[in-house]
Amino acid sequence: MVDEMQDYTPIQYAVIRKLFPCRKTILGDSNQSVNPYTSTSLDVICSIFPDAEAVKLCRSYRSTFEITELSQRISENPDLIPVERHGEKPIVQGFESDKEERKHIRKLIREHQEASYQSLGIICKTNKQAKALYEKLKDKFEDVCLLDFDSREYKEGIVITSAHMAKGLEFDQVIIPHVDANTYHTMLDRSLLYIACTRAMHKLDFTYNGEMTEFLSNQV
Repeated sequence: MVDEMQDYTPIQYAVIRKLFPCRKTILGDSNQSVNPYTSTSLDVICSIFPDAEAVKLCRSYRSTFEITELSQRISENPDLIPVERHGEKPIVQGFESDKEERKHIRKLIREHQEASYQSLGIICKTNKQAKALYEKLKDKFEDVCLLDFDSREYKEGIVITSAHMAKGLEFDQVIIPHVDANTYHTMLDRSLLYIACTRAMHKLDFTYNGEMTEFLSNQV
């Protein structure tokens, strides 16, 4: 079984075909590539495995209609069909400084603790950003934890992590900080922002200071 099919190159698939003549199950989502410049599409995979049976799963069940609609404006998948489950509209809020942005993130965490949601993911673009934010918040919230490449276990509750580490995870609520033009501006950044958005099941908040990323410019 191969998961995250989009993150393997055609050459790697050719090697897999040569080494493993058995039947294979290959799963993935082309919109969730962590490197769009070397990602592999379904059509390419089918050309390497010409006898393969390709099945597209188009119905999206994780996120509310509003979150899915926003995610589609960041990175469109024309085949995707969102489930008709409605919820709160995602909120994008800008601030004058990093300090004010962190203050609002603390407010969102406290609101989450008083709400009925069980899990909260604070998803930064990079592992470095996640560590820096964790250091600023860990003394104020006992149940906050950092999920990075050195983590040995996954702890439920309030998780601060990167978009790369968040792949495959889901949270009741997601906060995506630093959605400014300097942080998110390349095609890879677009994919990482899409991944972060699609981790949210019920509630999604964005924060930034400075100039907002162009990928969210049509959301507010």
